[in-house]
Amino acid sequence: MLKKWFNPIDDILSVLAISVISFLTIINVFCRFVLNSPISWAEEITLGCFIWLVFIGISSAMKRDGHIGVDYFIQKMPKAIRNVCTILGAGAIYFVLIYIFVYLGFELASQAGSKVTPVLGISYTYIDLAVPIGGLLTAIHFTIKLIRSFQTDSKKKERA
Repeated sequence: MLKKWFNPIDDILSVLAISVISFLTIINVFCRFVLNSPISWAEEITLGCFIWLVFIGISSAMKRDGHIGVDYFIQKMPKAIRNVCTILGAGAIYFVLIYIFVYLGFELASQAGSKVTPVLGISYTYIDLAVPIGGLLTAIHFTIKLIRSFQTDSKKKERA
């Protein structure tokens, strides 16, 4: 049940963000060039949604194995060295996701409490929370992907 609820959450947030960005941009272009009266707050909402789209989209791409990777040389290595490279690479990814995105992202969001957007007065905390939330979701999806890759390797080994 948790998988049914958790798995699509990044996709739902990403679709929502891109929908708001598209809708507001189209409406604002119409208002600006046809009605000669742009929506003053549309840029703030669009920018906030874009930040959420980027950081939550990272998680969605990780879930689908959509990040670019060059594994030609790793696939040519012996299995033991390949496993060491996988573990070292995973450690580097976890460092970025857990320390930089989650830990420093929460610090960024907590320090942004007094900073507000100029037109709507929305606290930047709500915008900056996309960084740690995206990092946490990505770390969860990366962990699932990593476990599955080792399970697949062990199943291949059992068949051989």
